[in-house]
Amino acid sequence: MEKRTPLNTIFTLSALLLAGLVVFLHIHLVKVRDNGNPYNFSAYNVAEDIKILSKKPHSIEHPEERKVVREYLSYRLRQSGGDVRIFEYDSIASKFGGFFDIANIYACFDPPTVTDSTKYLLLVAHYDSRFRQEVLSDTVYSYGAADDGYGVGVAMELVRVANNYHNLWNQGVKVLFTDAEEHQMDGMANMIAHDSLLLEGVNLAINIEARGVRGPALLFETSAGNGRLVDFYRNAAMPYGYSLTSLVYGILPNDTDFSLIKERIPGYNFAVVDNLKFYHTERDCYENISLESIQHYGEQINPLVKSYLIGTAYGSCNSFVSESDKVFFTLPLLGLFVFSKGEYVILTLSVLAFAAVLFLLFLKHASGSGPRIARHAGKFLLVMFLLLAAGELAAGLVSLATGEPFGFTSLKYFRYDNLLFVVSLVLFGFLYLICLKRKAMNPLEVVAAHMLLLALFSAVSGALFLENFIYLVPLAAASVALLVYICSRRVGEIVFAAALFVTALTGISFFYLLYVTVTVGMLGVLLFLSAPCVGLIIGIIFLSLHPHFHSGSYGYKRVR
Repeated sequence: MEKRTPLNTIFTLSALLLAGLVVFLHIHLVKVRDNGNPYNFSAYNVAEDIKILSKKPHSIEHPEERKVVREYLSYRLRQSGGDVRIFEYDSIASKFGGFFDIANIYACFDPPTVTDSTKYLLLVAHYDSRFRQEVLSDTVYSYGAADDGYGVGVAMELVRVANNYHNLWNQGVKVLFTDAEEHQMDGMANMIAHDSLLLEGVNLAINIEARGVRGPALLFETSAGNGRLVDFYRNAAMPYGYSLTSLVYGILPNDTDFSLIKERIPGYNFAVVDNLKFYHTERDCYENISLESIQHYGEQINPLVKSYLIGTAYGSCNSFVSESDKVFFTLPLLGLFVFSKGEYVILTLSVLAFAAVLFLLFLKHASGSGPRIARHAGKFLLVMFLLLAAGELAAGLVSLATGEPFGFTSLKYFRYDNLLFVVSLVLFGFLYLICLKRKAMNPLEVVAAHMLLLALFSAVSGALFLENFIYLVPLAAASVALLVYICSRRVGEIVFAAALFVTALTGISFFYLLYVTVTVGMLGVLLFLSAPCVGLIIGIIFLSLHPHFHSGSYGYKRVR
């Protein structure tokens, strides 16, 4: 039996490490731009506003502090040339008993020429911070630095930058800073009920939120009929969004101001979602803001604002209205991928058909055993269900240890939540690799078994949700690699390393995002969902570690 050169193993493991590094650096490579250049969107400018806004908690329980913030924001908007008005609403019933008063801040920035048909972009954020909350038996108040100092500060910086090319505007901007969003979205609800004329002429809305304090700024929701919205989103620099997250967002116990207007105005919902344990606590403060995250909001939204304001194609009521939805996702380094539903169905069927043909080719020309492949896939699927149970058991233990009630989407104050998920995946992968080596299995059959599982999950999730890229992309990459390997072993080894890189890049970026969004309460569910990708990665590593077969070794022909 020929000796295995370590070069291919090193190359394969390097591909895995590189994928992890790319995902980790995706947000940290965002360059915070110089605030000395007025044409730059700069997180430094946003941070200066946040520093003032977040000096004290300013929730519905802090009327005087909220008034100070309101007066500051009104001053800043007037300073930027806006026509600023305050809309007050009194006698709002409080969940704590009694009543309180609120006030929205509205500013209009007109283009040089205004007519009855002039259209506007609406930038929305809320300026109240979270009211009292019980966190691990302590009563805490948020300073509102991220939620929603990020949104307010980013909106003001977007307006400041846009004023530099005001003479080129064909459309205008309306800014709405709502009050009491944290308390049943009272500011937006009252605006709609009593002052909905403020929305007149608005044909695009961008809501800027935060459900954490750091990480990439995620486009996590669009309004229905997003075909034109997604096409317009291509103008964003460093895009980061998934159509699948709208489905995930639907199961979370959260709403935003955008929830109340998305049926009438096409638009986007942006937020950072990492470090959820800081969310709505005293740790949402100026000291914990992320300049890279703030800059990432700007990198995406600022080009959209500019394209909208100076574009000649966006002056219609229906400029962003579409009867169709598009499937879209982003991969760090590789960018934004967009498909119509029809195109995505064709893509899914094509990949599944290609994988099926390749599977038959593998059985015929590489002496792979269909029954053995099916048995291994079945055993791994059983392990996945055991992993699901173990993960949820671990989440239950976290609940007991922290004293926090168990919830699939609300177990968010465990200090080592991210570490628990990473260690669980690494430990699972390591134990699985040891198991494969001890059983001396045919590595190509292992890879084929995981491709079979990826095909199964792609078909099921595609049929149920038309959202399966997390399985379809690895399946396509592995299929190409296996075809090349059958034709040329040495070239195939390199292509398999590339397939591992694509799989890891896809899986790490998305499952990280999903985990920090849904909390440790769904640890088992996330381990289950990510296991097909982990299995393929370990299968490719196992292939790189395995000696090549001579004819008849282990009862198989050598792959040529």
